[in-house]
Amino acid sequence: MAILTVFAAGTTAILTPAPLVSRRGVSIAAASASLLPSLLPLHTALADPPRKSLTDRSGNYVVDIQKAAAGLEDPLAEPEGAFSTITAALAVAPAGSTVLVRAGTYTERVFVTRPGIQLLAEPGAVVAWRSDKPYEAALTVDLSEAASGGSVTISGLTVRHSSPSIAQNYAVYVPPPSRAASATKVELRDLDVSSSSGSGLGVEGGDVTLLSSKVHDCRNHGLVFLGPTARGAVRGCELAKNKLNGVLLRDGASPAIEGSRLVNNGAYGASLIDCRGSLAAGNEIRGNGKGGVSGECDDGDDAAV
Repeated sequence: MAILTVFAAGTTAILTPAPLVSRRGVSIAAASASLLPSLLPLHTALADPPRKSLTDRSGNYVVDIQKAAAGLEDPLAEPEGAFSTITAALAVAPAGSTVLVRAGTYTERVFVTRPGIQLLAEPGAVVAWRSDKPYEAALTVDLSEAASGGSVTISGLTVRHSSPSIAQNYAVYVPPPSRAASATKVELRDLDVSSSSGSGLGVEGGDVTLLSSKVHDCRNHGLVFLGPTARGAVRGCELAKNKLNGVLLRDGASPAIEGSRLVNNGAYGASLIDCRGSLAAGNEIRGNGKGGVSGECDDGDDAAV
């Protein structure tokens, strides 16, 4: 480094100081420069490693039973992300996300607690929950604390359930949503549902549509819509071989039952008690132990037997 010095007489001189030298005669500047390459790998090693994606290349959250079988729980363990449980994927999937469930049996209780979620299952994906504790549904869509509305779609799952209780004993349960989420539409499509201890589907509030699904061999009813805010539709479904009724509508519930088969149930194909729904003429209702339809909806809609 050069230093420019101005003297009183107006003359100047450029002075170049001698380089700093260690006691062993080695230039300190040269020695420092020689250390830089060796320090760079250390800095690289201390930096955070790049994180792998929680989703696949299409942005979907993938649930893979092979990870569960291997006892793996960290979705970052695979380059494209794969969760070992449906619960783990739903815990991090934000509104607007799609969760894909690969084939396999998942022994867990599944809760969908916010709108804007699509849960899409491959053929052979089974949620199986067997418990000695009461009131434990296998699949619950609980929007009771949701801060906004939207939609929820669940498709393709097979649900098997056993949990001892009388009231609210459902394989699939939809309790009343929050006021903010009251307009949320819940669509359950292509499901196969059975409960050895209770009813297949229980809707106690909200707008719920069941499409192209089978609810069968349940110890109680096939499906139940209960309460004045329980509404929606049942279309193209089969409700068969349930010990009690194929469908129970009561206490002001108002779904429309259309184009479905209510067959070979132990009591009635449909039991209508103080309800406001409709049972369309296009339903097939036969082979039920006590008859096709018991009661009628309060709005006077005709029921087909």
